[in-house]
Amino acid sequence: MLLLTLILSATTLQFTSAASDKIICYYASWGANRPGNGKFTPEDIDANLCTHVNYAFLGLNDDGSLLILDNATDITNGGLQKVAALKKTNPALKALFSLGGYAAGTATFTAVAADATKRATMAKSALEFFETYNFDGLDVDWEYPLEGDRANFITLLSDLKEAFRPGGYLLTVAVAAIPTDAAYDVPAMSNVLDVINVMTYDFHGSWAGVTAQNSPLYASPLDGEWQRDNLNANSSITHWILSGADPQKLAIGIAFYGHAFTLVDASQHDLGSPSSGPAPPGDFTENMGTLGYNELCEFHKNGIIEWDDTQKVPYLYDDTLWVGFDNPKSVALKAQYAKDNNLAGVMIWSIETDDLHATCGTKNALLHAVNDAMKAN
Repeated sequence: MLLLTLILSATTLQFTSAASDKIICYYASWGANRPGNGKFTPEDIDANLCTHVNYAFLGLNDDGSLLILDNATDITNGGLQKVAALKKTNPALKALFSLGGYAAGTATFTAVAADATKRATMAKSALEFFETYNFDGLDVDWEYPLEGDRANFITLLSDLKEAFRPGGYLLTVAVAAIPTDAAYDVPAMSNVLDVINVMTYDFHGSWAGVTAQNSPLYASPLDGEWQRDNLNANSSITHWILSGADPQKLAIGIAFYGHAFTLVDASQHDLGSPSSGPAPPGDFTENMGTLGYNELCEFHKNGIIEWDDTQKVPYLYDDTLWVGFDNPKSVALKAQYAKDNNLAGVMIWSIETDDLHATCGTKNALLHAVNDAMKAN
């Protein structure tokens, strides 16, 4: 904290937008198709608990035009229309399309960014989508640009921003937390973009062979030098600022899920305990090695939760299951971190794995904890 505080105190801020007021909520549209209590539709979004809702995901065609990926969910069942309608409840809410995601890969983005005609097509298509669906901007989630994309990425973002400026449309990105200076021209990005969403999670997972936290705020005593310098939210945000990002453009990422491990021995359940691999998929999210907060509430209420006071996050163990996750206490600390360090605010991946049905005691407990911390004096 001290290092970042000193950095920020020496930084001359050049933007006039209010700091630490943004709660950017990614909504994974496929949550509407999950079974049982895992089902989460746009009508379940509390419009007063987010400043922005990023609808994930749109695709990118080879010619640069935007692509609806799930016609049934997005159009037939009204996913896009229903998210836009949230602005009737909260007129200050901004709805953005999130473009890409991890599954989209990088090849199409690389080709579009390198071609002026395709960039123009992308900008035109985005404007048409804004008009058609009453959305307010575009979030570019390119995972991930490479060194050869660095200059073209800035050209793409600049072209998009120029096209969006007359209509006042927003342009944001989601970026890697671990330093990738070769791929990101950070000062130029900070100048062009409205918000840079830093994905400060997925630092550790079952691939490591030992239990470790998904989204630690600070380093662990078990970390080696490289891990201390790279695999926690504080080091990531510090790096982005040292690389030239304005703090008031950065949103710290908060995960509403955890990375889940299978313990080799149920009696060895501390941090750094041996793991045989990922835990089985959850009934709702159906992904090996991850569990939503809602799944922990629904299926593992009898698990034992320990607080990691060094990294400021909890972990849960239940027989051979071990999960490093975030709870109301840890997400509030991350929101407070955003305020203490004059960041733009927080971004959340993703709200449909919150405790919608109050199984742990409070409906949307994580999102409420973020709001309470952000709005506290």
